[in-house]
Amino acid sequence: MSGGHGDDGHGGHGDQSRFIQHHYDDARHQFDAGKFGIWLFLAQEVLFFSALFVAYILYRVHHPEVYSYAHKWLDVKYGAINTGVLIFSSLTAAWAVRAAQLGQKKLLIGCLAVTILCACGFLGIKYIEYTHKIHEHILFGRYFDPCVSPGGEELLTKNNLCSGTKSTMLWEADSSAGAGGGKGAEGSCFEIDKLDLDPKLAGVQADCAVTVVKVDEKGKEVGPPSPSESPAVITERCTDELLNILNGEAGKEGVIPEAKKAAAPKFPCWRPAYQPAACPDLLTADQRIHGGGSKPQVGILVEYNDKLEREGIRVKATCKAPAAKPSMTALQTSQRVQTTELGESAIHPVHIPTTHEEHEIESLGPPPEHTSMFFTIYFAMTGLHGIHVLVGIAVFFWLLIRAIKGHFTEDYFGPVDFAALYWHIVDLIWIFLFPLLYLIH
Repeated sequence: MSGGHGDDGHGGHGDQSRFIQHHYDDARHQFDAGKFGIWLFLAQEVLFFSALFVAYILYRVHHPEVYSYAHKWLDVKYGAINTGVLIFSSLTAAWAVRAAQLGQKKLLIGCLAVTILCACGFLGIKYIEYTHKIHEHILFGRYFDPCVSPGGEELLTKNNLCSGTKSTMLWEADSSAGAGGGKGAEGSCFEIDKLDLDPKLAGVQADCAVTVVKVDEKGKEVGPPSPSESPAVITERCTDELLNILNGEAGKEGVIPEAKKAAAPKFPCWRPAYQPAACPDLLTADQRIHGGGSKPQVGILVEYNDKLEREGIRVKATCKAPAAKPSMTALQTSQRVQTTELGESAIHPVHIPTTHEEHEIESLGPPPEHTSMFFTIYFAMTGLHGIHVLVGIAVFFWLLIRAIKGHFTEDYFGPVDFAALYWHIVDLIWIFLFPLLYLIH
């Protein structure tokens, strides 16, 4: 060394690290300046994410039903694993700072490598989550078109391309048709009141004739499909999971015997299905459970219980209302056989859904209006956070290379400290995102 400069001609103060720049008084001066700079950077990062958190709060205040419903699509298990992974990576990042301060080269390299692996693991889990949502069309804005509800019930969709199902709904792409960018084809939706044999029970007990026809590329009917493609007449009725929940869990007193002993459905089968994007439905989850509200419409969905996407066929349904609504006395007589014995209560209590059952009922229903906004916020927040994780991986790789070359010493460890601070902020943001998106009710 000569003239107080290092071998690279950019720094050096006597016997200190060659990475101590000449315009600083000493190593401490350089570290303090860098620390102040990283805190300014992190402050603007917090402000940056704050705008998204404000959007989250405002939309949740005005549309709590959307958050209560949509968060059930998120896998809490994956979110919890990612939370644990990031917390552990914060530990290894902090440990790397300590190793750099003490000049423990091998420990520093190991901690940086583990931090990178944790970050990659986090992104790997997010890739699994994102892939599932893309496949199921659980996306943002106009791309939100889910095939199944959070509870696993098949839904009518705009594109009608979900695997294993086919519905009466054909979505007409017409930008002039109002919100949603389209409208359902005429005759594909049916008013619930015209099909419901028992308005006191949830679900639709429709009397429908359901057939499947083959269509050409222009949608014109060309005849019945071949037996290998689909049976022409669908006679089996799918099990109504919503009705079973409302009737109570197996073994509880007051459960309707028929619902209790319901056999597994035979496929293909048909059932009415909600989807506000396709058929009007202004009912809230509470109104679907307890009654009231406006008159929604439903479409007829055929379930095949496979993973095939059926193109070139169309479901047609002709539904008719009953001649007269059965009286409550007739319903009670038909649904409950009073076979009491001596000492047995003749009156069975009505099953009132528990909070858990109400959540299950909600998850089986259709998405509330504006549900796509939840996923717009979800992808904006988790996507931006994922970009920060990716940047963190690049920074830690750069530090790992420098650590292997032996650049960090007891008086020069600032870059490791600054990167660890950045990583703690990234982890802290996720600790907020996890409960706000995955654990809300």
